[in-house]
Amino acid sequence: MEVHPGAEGAEDGTVETAAASLQAALDQIGAADLAGARAAAAARVEAAARQGEAKAVLNSLAPEGIDALHQALAAIPASEEVSDAPDLARAEDALETAQAGHETCRIARETAAEALADAKADAAVKDAQLASLSDRLQRAEAQQAKLGDVTEDALATQTASTAAALEAARLSHAEKAKDAPDAASLRAALTRAESVEAQAREEVARLRPLLARLSERITRASGDAVEERLAETEDQLQAAEETLARIAHEVAVLIRLEGALQDARNEARERYFTPIVKELKPLLQLLWPDAELTWGEESLLPHALIREGREEPIDVLSGGTQEQVALLVRLAFARMLARAGRIAPVILDDALVFTDDDRIERMFDALHRQASDMQIIVLTCRQRAFRALGGQALRLQTVGP
Repeated sequence: MEVHPGAEGAEDGTVETAAASLQAALDQIGAADLAGARAAAAARVEAAARQGEAKAVLNSLAPEGIDALHQALAAIPASEEVSDAPDLARAEDALETAQAGHETCRIARETAAEALADAKADAAVKDAQLASLSDRLQRAEAQQAKLGDVTEDALATQTASTAAALEAARLSHAEKAKDAPDAASLRAALTRAESVEAQAREEVARLRPLLARLSERITRASGDAVEERLAETEDQLQAAEETLARIAHEVAVLIRLEGALQDARNEARERYFTPIVKELKPLLQLLWPDAELTWGEESLLPHALIREGREEPIDVLSGGTQEQVALLVRLAFARMLARAGRIAPVILDDALVFTDDDRIERMFDALHRQASDMQIIVLTCRQRAFRALGGQALRLQTVGP
């Protein structure tokens, strides 16, 4: 095996091709060299900034649009003096022509900017290729200088060692290539990053007119007595805070008053219902052991009957149960009034219509229990049903003259 160093000057023309491509790109954008292209790009950026500032000034002068400005101008009475200004129709035609020219220039500017960006990218690639080729040339020249007058045996030994090193490097490369990232994924990530960068540039270009417009508004607002309006706003804020404090105090007082009224109401309700519940409990147990009666919070009327651990609203009870509860409540109220010294008779007119035979006798027991110290009058046409009531029956008797 013989190894001969590469001959000097045996390049493949890559550098010349890159230089030709760079020159073609520069000719396309009308630049003599790379410095001229950079100067053109800087001029484009400056023109874009001036365009944004001009748009901001135009928007500040005509915030409602050109048509509104034309209408305002049309409303101005014409001067009697002769003027050299063109008529409105020709001015509008000139304006449309200028706008069309401006749009054409904008498109041409964007096209040139894209071409310049492509040229810059191509130039960067060519510069990298040129640097790589220069590095390879320098390494080749350095290697040739190192070899000098080397014998074939030394070259063979060096070739063998180089081959062994190459094999080791190949194995190392294969081992490292297992965990290397996918080239397609890297290209996709690069494409995404370039897209993000392009969007950022577009956002910067879009925000520049807005910045100029805001700067103009700040400049105009600086002479509009901002400090006076700030002082007025602070006074209004202080007045609002005082009003809020007063309203908060009123709310706190009302909440406390509501709580006090609720407590007083609960206390009065408890004071009112405690004796009734006490009188009613033994009467209820004559019919239902361990039964209780609950009262409505708002209506203060019987709300539900609790028996055998179940709460049953009064509205869903049977007719017989409802009339039994109503009668027992009347007896409890009568006993409470009697104990308070306000004795009133209890008059029952055809009561216990829906009560069965078993429970009607228990109701009779309840009547007798309460009749020990009060008068209970039962009016009925059901003599057979009330035969077991007992008590003093009323009869009509003939009396003498």
